[in-house]
Amino acid sequence: MKTIVYLLFLLPNFLCAEVIYEKLGFTDIDGREVVSLRIDGSIELDDEIIFDEALADINQNNYRVQFDSVILNSPGGLMYSAKQIGKSIRGNHLSTWVMPHDECSSACVLILQAGVCKMANGEVGIHRAKYEEDIPLEEIKNKVRYHEISMKDYLTDMDASPQIIWLFNSIPNWDMKYLQNAEKRNYGLFGATAEEMQYRLEIASKKFGQHKDDLLAKLSDRDYDIYPDATWESADYLYATPSCSEQLFLEDNMTDHVGIRIEPQPENIFEIYEWDRGTFDENDNFTSTEKIPHKVGHGYYYNFRYFAKGKEVTYKERVRLASPTTWGSEEDGIDYAENKTPGFLVSDDKTTITVTRTNPNDGFAFGSWTLTKEDPKGPVIIEIIFNDKVVQTFNYVIE
Repeated sequence: MKTIVYLLFLLPNFLCAEVIYEKLGFTDIDGREVVSLRIDGSIELDDEIIFDEALADINQNNYRVQFDSVILNSPGGLMYSAKQIGKSIRGNHLSTWVMPHDECSSACVLILQAGVCKMANGEVGIHRAKYEEDIPLEEIKNKVRYHEISMKDYLTDMDASPQIIWLFNSIPNWDMKYLQNAEKRNYGLFGATAEEMQYRLEIASKKFGQHKDDLLAKLSDRDYDIYPDATWESADYLYATPSCSEQLFLEDNMTDHVGIRIEPQPENIFEIYEWDRGTFDENDNFTSTEKIPHKVGHGYYYNFRYFAKGKEVTYKERVRLASPTTWGSEEDGIDYAENKTPGFLVSDDKTTITVTRTNPNDGFAFGSWTLTKEDPKGPVIIEIIFNDKVVQTFNYVIE
């Protein structure tokens, strides 16, 4: 039985989680329909699926998320679902916001931390995970170590401060550490990640025709203009920093460019943010690995989650083997080298095939190839190509 790990403060009553996705009935300055995306209540299994379905609709229709942020108000819940939601938020360049008088605790903080910019105005509480199922005594050490490492890896990927990582592994799961205002500031919960800030700054500089230093200076001036007398120790700390939309130049109260789109053109967006690869045996059992046994019927497989805009996404898949082979579909009786099927291009030396794939833009893609007796042993390289650039490489070895 799979152990399910929860991060949930023990409240006498808590709401079931809701992923709330609503159209708000107005547009931004670019004419994009504005929608809200919120997570309320405890985080449960399959919330990540509902969340990704909402993101797919947003990306297919190029809607704009209100405040460019996912609004959080949750006491915690299932760690797996929180991490998956967090990865989707980070991969889709969304910020996170805990509004004043709201709370984000336990597993919710995993989602908060994933924002490319974070605005933690409400309560933020952290503690260790608790385990719902019974664990055999001889397995406790390995289980706890595994989840501590998993937690650290995730939080490191999400640019969490060492202090936040320490708190997740140190505060007892029957207790809760609520962060003070200065702690939130010091732990990076009122600002953008370095990577996202630079990403937006490069785009804004080109779009506005302004030097990056000038844009940063305007942001500093905006910070002072909001509350000139506020300090991080004062009661006004909640309002003493520009919003995430302002910090990322997505909504700019410093100039007349209010609500302008500071991002690449939709047709140029295709970013892979999570992937896996491995093999299926003849019984369709999957193993995550780069080593593929040289057996007829075995397949090598990949999948990835991506961020793109529009109803469909088109990319190329280039597969390269160590020596020539036959490329075809036994089911359809097609030899792609001889048939010249549209979308399938075999190299003259028959070591490589390039396939053009067009799929609905749902944020997830996969591909697989099945071994035949003609396929050689040795390295296999699969490249995902978008706009003539390799954006992801999967390496295998057939042995």
